[in-house]
Amino acid sequence: MAQQKGEVKEMINTRILTQEFDYFAPESIKQVVELLERHGEGARVIAGGTDLINQMKEEKMSPSCLVNIMNVKGLRYIKEDEGLRIGAATKLRDVRAYCFKSRYVALYEAISSLGKPQVWNMGTIGGNLCNASPAADTAPPLLVFKARVKLVGKDGERELLLEDFFTGVNSTVLQPTELMVEIHLDPPGDGAGNAFLKVARVGADISKVSCAVFLKRQGRTCTECRVALGAVAPVPMRVKVVEEMIEGREIEESLVAKASEIVSEEVKPIDDIRSSAEYRRQVAAVTFRDVFWKAWDRAIGGKN
Repeated sequence: MAQQKGEVKEMINTRILTQEFDYFAPESIKQVVELLERHGEGARVIAGGTDLINQMKEEKMSPSCLVNIMNVKGLRYIKEDEGLRIGAATKLRDVRAYCFKSRYVALYEAISSLGKPQVWNMGTIGGNLCNASPAADTAPPLLVFKARVKLVGKDGERELLLEDFFTGVNSTVLQPTELMVEIHLDPPGDGAGNAFLKVARVGADISKVSCAVFLKRQGRTCTECRVALGAVAPVPMRVKVVEEMIEGREIEESLVAKASEIVSEEVKPIDDIRSSAEYRRQVAAVTFRDVFWKAWDRAIGGKN
């Protein structure tokens, strides 16, 4: 229909970056912290940019300064040292490749479900965590591996459990002058198995429900168990009441069925465009049950 004289045509978001901002590409952690302190809350760290750039294009976020950390030495590595240590700027593709057929296979499965190669090649593991989406796919497996994150800022360095890092939807304990530099996973040990599963509308979509399980077994007895879910609460969550229920018990179908019911009761989902809260409760129970048995089978002989 032709535009009428005097009619104001509605502007369409063209998904291009229209706002002005300063851009820096420091080469050391010290320089990053100095830039964050100098530019204050208007500064944003950028690594892969798979989320931040989209937010800027949609005008949901308008930082006055971007600090690109991909040239910073010492932020991209994967090494075995009292467990697994991963630099926060390590690409998802590299973490995925390392964890394939490893003792950390749940993390491989989570990254495999996180978008497609375009995302793996650009996104970083630290970025997936610092974005603090309740549906962050790397969060549940990292939670069951008892991951700790190392943060560096103007006041020095601190380390905390990943479960204490998230404070709400897209919210963390990270201060404006702090940078995540490392993720440290506990070694699984002998007789361990782990697994991850995600339910989404299509393969590359954001999770409706995701679940990771880590366990250890001796014969039919579960000696250690950790359960985490994503997209069912304001933050990725451990289900400790289920962990305590299962640990030290001989595993039977009835016990796992009861545990799955408790999972459904413990989650705190919402209704949104992807799913209803009730659907998520039901699917969380089924997903936990499937992931538990997968991890249980993998724990035979400590093989994943």
